[in-house]
Amino acid sequence: MSGIQARIFTLPNRPPFLIAADMAEVYGTTVSRINEAVSRNPERFPEDFRFTLTEAETVDLRSQNATANTISTKARYAPVVFTHAGALMLSAVLKTPTAAQVSVIIHRAFAAIEQATLSEVRYLLVKLRTEETILKRIRFMVCEGVQQGLTFEGIWRMSNYSKPKVAAALRECFHMGLINRLPAGMPMMQGSLFDV
Repeated sequence: MSGIQARIFTLPNRPPFLIAADMAEVYGTTVSRINEAVSRNPERFPEDFRFTLTEAETVDLRSQNATANTISTKARYAPVVFTHAGALMLSAVLKTPTAAQVSVIIHRAFAAIEQATLSEVRYLLVKLRTEETILKRIRFMVCEGVQQGLTFEGIWRMSNYSKPKVAAALRECFHMGLINRLPAGMPMMQGSLFDV
């Protein structure tokens, strides 16, 4: 599976993809056979399943991936690539002996990359929330007060801050998603959220 994962590329603002030439090799066929299967079934390959790289994307991919030798510098056409869904759809339209077996391997390779990306995003969100809470003591204090079920007055009394500063911190934490509700007795907002 790691061999296929190494052939799955990413570029900014694009989903992970496999290059058609790599797909042909993995499926035991040719690029022309893949193009033929796609042209006979255009309704099965919308743009989120299969797309053509721009010239800038092709150059970027070549420069970041020395192993991407399937993108020839002399190619007349921009490379066609397949997303996770496109790679699986290709296995449905190709009639090669290995298509069904390979589709399972390709699915697992894409799924592993997507899971790793999702785990990294979750980790970064938790880290950001933790750092934000720790960096500002007032945020930590108001979050603790909300978790304890205190009213606005109760939170203000346990702090060394002015009422407007506590109210601003509570609104800030709510808008950032650090707390899921504002405490009872919140004063009406006067001026900007950050006026204290």
